[in-house]
Amino acid sequence: MKYRKMGSLDWEVSALGFGCMRLPTKKENGNDIIDEEEAIKMIRYAIDNGVNYFDTAFPYHNETSELVVGKALQEGYREKIKLVTKLPMWIVTERDDFDKYLNKQLEKLQTDHIDIYLFHGLNNQTFQLVKKYELIEKMEEAKTAGKIRHIGFSFHDSYDVYNEIIDYYDWDATQIQWNFVDHNTQATTKGLEYAASKGIAVIVMEPIKGGKLANPTKEIEEIIENAPVKRTAANWALQYVWNHPGVSVVLSGMSTFDQVKENIESAEQSGINLLSQEELKIISDMTTRYRKKSIVPCTYCEYCQPCPSSVSIPLNFRLLNELLWVDSTEQMREKYKYFASKEEDLNAKNNYGAASLCTECGECLDKCPQMIDIPSELKKVHLVLGEDNELSGVYKLFLRGPVFVDKEEFQIIGIEDVGKRENRNTAAIWAKFQQEITAVSSRDASHGLGIRIGTEELQKKGEERYIVSNEVSSTEIVPEGMITETIHAQKYAVFTHIGSLINISETYEYIYGDWLVNNTRYERVPWVAEFEWYDARFSLVSEDSELDLYIPIQAK
Repeated sequence: MKYRKMGSLDWEVSALGFGCMRLPTKKENGNDIIDEEEAIKMIRYAIDNGVNYFDTAFPYHNETSELVVGKALQEGYREKIKLVTKLPMWIVTERDDFDKYLNKQLEKLQTDHIDIYLFHGLNNQTFQLVKKYELIEKMEEAKTAGKIRHIGFSFHDSYDVYNEIIDYYDWDATQIQWNFVDHNTQATTKGLEYAASKGIAVIVMEPIKGGKLANPTKEIEEIIENAPVKRTAANWALQYVWNHPGVSVVLSGMSTFDQVKENIESAEQSGINLLSQEELKIISDMTTRYRKKSIVPCTYCEYCQPCPSSVSIPLNFRLLNELLWVDSTEQMREKYKYFASKEEDLNAKNNYGAASLCTECGECLDKCPQMIDIPSELKKVHLVLGEDNELSGVYKLFLRGPVFVDKEEFQIIGIEDVGKRENRNTAAIWAKFQQEITAVSSRDASHGLGIRIGTEELQKKGEERYIVSNEVSSTEIVPEGMITETIHAQKYAVFTHIGSLINISETYEYIYGDWLVNNTRYERVPWVAEFEWYDARFSLVSEDSELDLYIPIQAK
């Protein structure tokens, strides 16, 4: 086993960490329960082979994961590892809940201390609860009492929220979703590197994207087969994450004994900056192909479960996504027919509820780490799988999203053009901007923004403000002919346009003519900036190009 530095902590961690969210299961009375004997065998084998980091949480496996992990760590195994669990933030309603859940977790895990206790799934909303109930002070009290050793948080939101949380406290550890497909979402690579620069141990979850990256399409299989280095698809994904010097430990949610053995072997081959430029190019090629093969960005984490209407949300999304991976649409539709479409059929079908049972209650929306508009997507699942509509007729296959992002206030420096869109020489504005902005040392050069701002007065003339810009940390230096602007904090629906810009007008037509018109929860905020986000994924000529569109929204 290879070991790595655990941030600024005084211990080394195994490159591979054991995530206990996807332990092996078996059927009992029609329900899926953990196969305790197999799970304990897997956990102890991992420890015997050098894995010293184990991660669980209160809700995993219907609140039974911690119990099984506690059993597995008896007979001297607890002393050999670092044990991590999490405070379930979505059910914290008062300050005293901290002690209630921590004490319950210690009892279930059969231990007197947690090595790292994480705030579970922090986002903008739950972070406010941390501040409201002074939960960091509760963490510190528990640390003084010896119940926990280190303090951290797991995360699911935007980079701006992540940056704010990182700067709020002197954290020991942070857990983020990061893989070669998702490196520009949520915390992002920039956030990973920022946390690591502050000495915070970075724990990576979903390195194989809920198992999706371990199951390649024929096209990706050909890339792997032709690669000069022979690795499984899962191993390619893991090596990409281990290659980054800022990563301390990589979690894998292993469901079979073979997965444990395979991942341990992969960890033994791991290293920092080990991948060649040729290998990184191979991964880049796989990235573009994987992105095109995922319609709904669900990782099957099951945080949205249970659904009040008994919809098996992740299973419905999995069937839909597999339409782009298999040749037979009928095969997926036959599987969908197995799901219960009526409440009275649920017991007979193991509570596997079809998408058509969704009542749009919205309870799942705040729970989803990927910020998926679940009710809207479930409607589309049923249209395709239940009503036999063509996939291309329901989904714009060159468009993904939306996901919802709360972006904090930011400043820009850029070049402004005020006028009619059809009269604008956009290419010339960008060319001038790229020449002038190099003088601004405070700019964030990782992405550029094409910002559109309207006013009532401009609208009457059919005009708008268009600003080509970079985000900046300071406006002290503003080259002549450029402007500064403050874009206030705002919630956005973020869509990703895939491929060339030929279909960009169709993308906007869908957003404004369909999605916003038919959305029952959100509406566009009038006269607030919307923008196009151009980063390394964008190419003017490539069919693999990606461009993010940020549309400001508010609740209706």
